[in-house]
Amino acid sequence: MRIFISLYFIFISLLSFCQRSPLAPNIRKLKNDTIIWKPDSLLRPEDFKAKPKSNGPLGLSYVGFLYYTNESNGELILNVEAIFVKSKSYIVKNTEYVLKHEQIHFDIAELHARRLRKRIDEVDFKRIKSMQNEINKLHEKTVKEYNKEQEEYDKDTEHGLNAAKQKVWNEKIQAAIKELDKYSAFTVDITN
Repeated sequence: MRIFISLYFIFISLLSFCQRSPLAPNIRKLKNDTIIWKPDSLLRPEDFKAKPKSNGPLGLSYVGFLYYTNESNGELILNVEAIFVKSKSYIVKNTEYVLKHEQIHFDIAELHARRLRKRIDEVDFKRIKSMQNEINKLHEKTVKEYNKEQEEYDKDTEHGLNAAKQKVWNEKIQAAIKELDKYSAFTVDITN
């Protein structure tokens, strides 16, 4: 089984600005077309809306993480969310095993969203000249690591065909997510 993973991320300067801007319909469309990662929501066959390619892989999960800022009560809040895009994802073979393999791709996105939240939380932004540049650097570093881990996952599990390796990755990713449980909230206050 060959799975193609694409990184999907967006930077929106201010959510409140975008809600009043011409981009608002696109943001609503994006919201209706995505699943935001939560610990208790597992991917289901009906979440995969794209038409499979006749000569393509058995499954494709379009996952990644996005971040945007929001101002609330004088505080600047950064939101980081792992997402799954329904209209760009498909499965050819609907089995529990294939769904679990795809779920781990989504879980890897959440793992790296948590890593980005942690990195941002550890920065003292009062000492930084450009908040946006610092966040961009942290984001770029996290994206590189994310892409590498997604590739390693598919290579090591042979795109899910190696059941023993798949089990190892299932446990590895769940343990890594749990280790960063402190960063499970979508938001990071960057004004402190």
